[in-house]
Amino acid sequence: MLNSKIERLSQLLSHSQNGLVFVDLKSKQILYANEITIERLELKNPNSMEIQNLFCDHELLISEIQTHPQSKSEYKWFLKNQKLEKIPVSVHFSSLTEFFDSNSEIYSITILWNYEFSSKQSEIIDDLEIPFLHADLNGKILYANPPLIHFFRLSPNQIHSYYISDVLSLPEDIKREILVKNTKRILEFKSQLGKEITFQLQSFITTTQEKPNGITVILLDLSELQNAERIVKYGEDKLKTFFATMNNGFVIINQDAIILEIAPIFKFLLFQVFAFEVGEGIFHFFDEKTKSKLMNVLQSVVENQTIQTTEFEYILLGEEKTFEIRFIPVRRDNPNDKKIMLVFSDITEAKRMDRQLIESMKFASIGEIAAGLAHEINNPLQSALLYLDDLITVDESDPNERRNILKKIESANLRIRDLVKSLLDLGRMESPNRDFVSPYYILVRTSELVEVSCRKKNINFTRHAGPNLPGIFVRWQEIEQVLINCVVNSINALSEMETARQFPKIELGIDLVKNQKKEWVVFSVEDNGPGIDENTLEKVFLPLFTTRRNKQGTGLGLSISKKIIAEHGGEIYIKTKEGTGTKVEIYLPAHTDENG
Repeated sequence: MLNSKIERLSQLLSHSQNGLVFVDLKSKQILYANEITIERLELKNPNSMEIQNLFCDHELLISEIQTHPQSKSEYKWFLKNQKLEKIPVSVHFSSLTEFFDSNSEIYSITILWNYEFSSKQSEIIDDLEIPFLHADLNGKILYANPPLIHFFRLSPNQIHSYYISDVLSLPEDIKREILVKNTKRILEFKSQLGKEITFQLQSFITTTQEKPNGITVILLDLSELQNAERIVKYGEDKLKTFFATMNNGFVIINQDAIILEIAPIFKFLLFQVFAFEVGEGIFHFFDEKTKSKLMNVLQSVVENQTIQTTEFEYILLGEEKTFEIRFIPVRRDNPNDKKIMLVFSDITEAKRMDRQLIESMKFASIGEIAAGLAHEINNPLQSALLYLDDLITVDESDPNERRNILKKIESANLRIRDLVKSLLDLGRMESPNRDFVSPYYILVRTSELVEVSCRKKNINFTRHAGPNLPGIFVRWQEIEQVLINCVVNSINALSEMETARQFPKIELGIDLVKNQKKEWVVFSVEDNGPGIDENTLEKVFLPLFTTRRNKQGTGLGLSISKKIIAEHGGEIYIKTKEGTGTKVEIYLPAHTDENG
């Protein structure tokens, strides 16, 4: 299995023009070297080599990798070719532990062939080498390379008489820290030309046979690292673009989740990591919670022969990804031959865009209701100020009367606090996780925010809630946002009628409904506004469709609301009659034993 995964990962990255090796820090063996690396270094037996045969200062490299398992920057290093000549390169590395056994220490090292080596260029290469020194455990310098000697204007013949603290102007706490543990700091040092240069100082306690034997200090010029980061980011962007064009994986399984057929695996990155094989269970790569969730969906699809979709999260190459699986029953003449096609898609970017759209809808709603809230806050504030003025100017001797006045001031301030808290909660970034909440809680919060705007427009706002309502498992801030959006639509419809209603009204409610053998919590928003004609009704859920283009309508509210409700396993319906009114119904699965 180890060799199979190494082969698949190497195939995945075979398009790169950089060198690539996989190393095992436990055995200190080279597990894999790509063709470019083999050719450049003229290696004869690359798969039976140790790390020390390929990398100069290999102990220092191992220490650096163990200290920073996910390198975001490039490091200048020397490789050895078959003739034991030094080859200057830049390297960065990434842990592959998540793809193998959790106890393994396998890393990929990417090699950038920055500089061609020749005897004529040795002087240039010395100039490009990073400054570093090696000292004993007391800080006495045992070795310093030419760039460090040159930068700090040291005498090469007297290098063994220096201590780290003599060469590097460091605060006392950092001097002490370097002598006892690995250290990473951003510091400025003055060159021999008097120029201040910012370095990243990295120190390592080096070991032999697991015993500390010295201290190595490296100075990384951040100007060069920043340039290297730009190069790496460009490469990463190109790699992401490459995989984005191949964003689906296809598998056919039976009702027991055993793989029957697989599409060409090089077309989908996730398949490279999981290394799916015909005949094995497709969900055994996942943790128990995710596996149980996916098996439940599969069982439902097999029983009902309906298409269903679900999502799961996975950290891939150090980045959190969101994947979607679409379960599609394969129709067969034999009803007992139940096969399911799984279509895997990477929807990470789509989810990010959805979050941005939801945030834009949220702040549009805040703008709609903020003016009404300002008016609502002003009334209790004025009352509180009048009562306070009364206490100051009138010498009220009756303690009961004084207590009553103070209670009124307290009540007014509590009202202001609750309104401001509701508005702040609406604008806060919601959690990506779902919570078990009471639908009545969402109803009350929504009412607090929208009834003020209704009152300002002289619209009668009411609410109702059915008895014995079960809880729902949702991202409640998103459901609240959907309800606010629907109420704001009703407010706009009523306030913009050519002939105003004599008694305009909006009712927000919750009821429990049993439908399709399941129980649903149904939120409803009903108004007696102008209604919606048939032509418009067909388009209301389309993105960017709006009847309020000249009034700054975005056309995103209902389309985003429909997507939010669908992600929660629910449905949204509009019942309307032109000239009479509109009712929006939002169905969400009730969290009951009957629903499973």
